[in-house]
Amino acid sequence: RYVSDEELERMRAQTGGTAGAGYWKTTEQGAATSVLLAASPLLDGVGGRYFEDCQEAGPNQPGTRTGYAPYAMDPEAAERLWRVSEDMLRA
Repeated sequence: RYVSDEELERMRAQTGGTAGAGYWKTTEQGAATSVLLAASPLLDGVGGRYFEDCQEAGPNQPGTRTGYAPYAMDPEAAERLWRVSEDMLRA
C-alpha cells in the first residue's frame, strides 16, 4: 500500500516507531528486497527460499510478524499447488 511521507511519519510517531522491525517502510525500503533478488548476481540460481528485509528469512517465531509460516515450506502443499496450477492452465 502507498502512504505519503507525511502519513508515514504520523504513523511512526503514533507508535513510537516501535511497531516491529521494518513495520513502517518507505517505498524504497519496501522495494529493496525485490530489487536485490532481481538484480544481485550473488543470488543467481537461488530459489525456493523466502527473503525479507534484504536477507533470507527463517521460520516464523510465535508473536512476531517476520519469517515464513510452516505451511510455506510444505513439499506436499507445493506439489498440490503445482498440479492445480497445471490443471487450470489446461482448462
